[in-house]
Amino acid sequence: MSLQPLRITAGRKLAAGLAGITTMSATLASGFAIAVLSFLPADPGGLLSEKAVFSALAVIVALVSAAISFLLVLAALGRFRTGGSLSRFFRYQLAALGAGGGLGLGFVPAMTDAAPIWWVVAIAAGLGLIAVSLLAFRKARYPILDRPPYPNAALAEGSVIDYWSGSSARAPSLTVVHFVDNKGRDRWARHLVQQDPSLRGTVGQVIYDRHRPELVRRFAVTQQLFDLRPPREIRENPTSRSGTVFPMPPDPRPPRPR
Repeated sequence: MSLQPLRITAGRKLAAGLAGITTMSATLASGFAIAVLSFLPADPGGLLSEKAVFSALAVIVALVSAAISFLLVLAALGRFRTGGSLSRFFRYQLAALGAGGGLGLGFVPAMTDAAPIWWVVAIAAGLGLIAVSLLAFRKARYPILDRPPYPNAALAEGSVIDYWSGSSARAPSLTVVHFVDNKGRDRWARHLVQQDPSLRGTVGQVIYDRHRPELVRRFAVTQQLFDLRPPREIRENPTSRSGTVFPMPPDPRPPRPR
């Protein structure tokens, strides 16, 4: 992880926004086309060759759009990132492809003049595929550990010190997580949001490699705090690790005389 404070610059915001737009447009449309072309009947003549060409084109577009959006997210996160962020986005890509395929299945009967029973089957299958695909967008629920999961791992309390969420829900949200390693050094990492909310001041648990602190395996949210203090002040006056105990502001009223 970086030994210098990280920021979410305009370029990284643009890369994350373009990655979301590419995933939810080109990748989703490719899934739609692949599903429709897979179930669309064709005659043995010229239509069969045209179907093969368009199917191959849809697959190529899906692969290219997935690769471009993945590289854009990689650029948005940069070198110093938490583990699991890229795999999380890859699941988003598969979800977009599956949702597009589900929509395509629902439209296949209308293109083939199928019997009513096939309308029911196709729509049910499409809705089922969309429902399964949307599971990738659910909140990640990681347990808070009392001890490291393996010998070379270490636990630390981290906090979100920078946060950005695109104006469109299609853009992945980025955060910067700060923590202190076992040698007392400040470290920062960029994180693709997996648990909402992840605003500034969100407190979480960081799992990192004890011998290589630059390898952060996971960041799991423990509690949500709107704490805008500098990282060093947060470290010197840490908040409770409990998910239910929150610091209260001082009472502005003077104490009553006894």
